[in-house]
Amino acid sequence: MNKGTIITLVFLAFVASVSIDLLWTGNKYQCEVCIKYKDQIVCQKVKGMAKEDTIMTGMSTACAKVANGMTESLECQAQPLEKMECTEI
Repeated sequence: MNKGTIITLVFLAFVASVSIDLLWTGNKYQCEVCIKYKDQIVCQKVKGMAKEDTIMTGMSTACAKVANGMTESLECQAQPLEKMECTEI
């Protein structure tokens, strides 16, 4: 094998290892977020990298099920959480 082939193979192995690592470590948290809005309790399970971002995503997707329009969405997201359980995966 010539030098260029060896360098190419090493580069491809490096890219493959980084890709596999990113796939396996893509989500670090799984959270179940429940919110009460207008006498309805809605829960949503979400996965994400950062715990705070995952909780916010859970809140916004749960509110999307019960709120109509931007004003209600903002009101819903301002409500205290009924339940929030996060586990590291």
